[in-house]
Amino acid sequence: MNPSTPALRTIRWYLAAVPLLLGNSLVQAQDQTLEQLINKALTNNFSVQSARLDEIKTEAQIAEVKANARPQVNLSGDYRRYLKIPGQVIPASVFGGPEGSYSAVAFGLPYNLSTTVQATQALYNQSLLIATKAAKASRNLSALQTQKTKEDVAYNVSATYYNLQTTAQQIAFLRSNLIATERLIRITELRRQNQLAQGIDVDRLQLSKTASQTQIESLQATYNQLLNNLKFLTGIPQTDSLQVWTAIEKTIPVAPGNEYTINRTDLQLIDQQKIINGLEQQNVKSSFVPTVNAYGVANSTVYAIGGDNSYAKNLPGYWLGLQLNWNVFDGLARKAKLGQKKIDDQKLDLQLRQTRESISMDIANSRNKFLVEQQNLTTNQSQVTLAEKVYTQTQLQFKEGTVDITDVVQAENSLRDAQNNYLTTLVNLRTAELDWKKATGSLINR
Repeated sequence: MNPSTPALRTIRWYLAAVPLLLGNSLVQAQDQTLEQLINKALTNNFSVQSARLDEIKTEAQIAEVKANARPQVNLSGDYRRYLKIPGQVIPASVFGGPEGSYSAVAFGLPYNLSTTVQATQALYNQSLLIATKAAKASRNLSALQTQKTKEDVAYNVSATYYNLQTTAQQIAFLRSNLIATERLIRITELRRQNQLAQGIDVDRLQLSKTASQTQIESLQATYNQLLNNLKFLTGIPQTDSLQVWTAIEKTIPVAPGNEYTINRTDLQLIDQQKIINGLEQQNVKSSFVPTVNAYGVANSTVYAIGGDNSYAKNLPGYWLGLQLNWNVFDGLARKAKLGQKKIDDQKLDLQLRQTRESISMDIANSRNKFLVEQQNLTTNQSQVTLAEKVYTQTQLQFKEGTVDITDVVQAENSLRDAQNNYLTTLVNLRTAELDWKKATGSLINR
């Protein structure tokens, strides 16, 4: 269809005039485009902020794992006041007594204060090495989860924005139709006074006017709800005002091609989960291997007694050592854990195949939807031209008195419906393009 035809000129006028037709409350500073709204959401959305906090938490967990590889220093103290010093049984012959007899004696002093400092360094711990690798893999997983959250938010903002655009256009058309109806009411009333029209004609127009007003109120409530939803998605307080550019872009999106690159975060998330699961299996196996730690101890023990014969003596002690820990048999607990991890790996393989099939389906569906809406756009363009031609002819016939007011109302409604269908199809094309980008993983720049 020729872009200079009256029908498309009318549509372009509506596209530019929507802010005025929606009312004064929506006229001020309508500079929030879809790109600006998405940028706000990727910064201020609550889910995105929560995902970023999870990334920071993951960094703290990595630092915790690395800390286990560094020297560990522990300080302990023990103070004892013996009300009765515990005794021991020793052979009496030690003190010159008869062989075969025993004596109970108590060694020590009633006041004991012991302080110990121990430093331990892991020399070989295979589990600790694997835990460090798993922590780094968790960092990649957390970053991918943030990316997935951003993609979901970008999609929701775009879909809400397109719905808001459609609602705004519908309101604009209804208000324009309402103005035309009121004009017809005045004309018909004059014709009735001159006995050229009947009173029922005015009543029919009044019913049409009331129906349009009711529909406008309903759509206005939907518009406000969508606007509030955009505020929530972009992290804007509900008490703040938000002005959105509601004019639909006149450029038509390019149809998706047969060749494309899939860059879905869903697949990368599963791959990363498989890496982590593999490391967890290695960690279970590593518990069969002994660990070796080096340690050093500095100990100081003070023995004392009060009273007239008070006495205190400090006896320090220092030593180094190696410690071997080896869990030789754990009741087959490790075997059971390893079996669970292998099942988790099988589930991830199944989830990966399911996700790939789902992606293929989404790509095929979104491409088919785009091609259908593209064809509908061509059809609706022809419908707009035809409806405008019929409406113009019906107006001339009404002035000549060859048709009644019902034909005029019907012709005008048909024209508005055709224009509305054309704009709705444009929005549907945008939505199909959005679904395609989501399916191929190209919603936002990485």
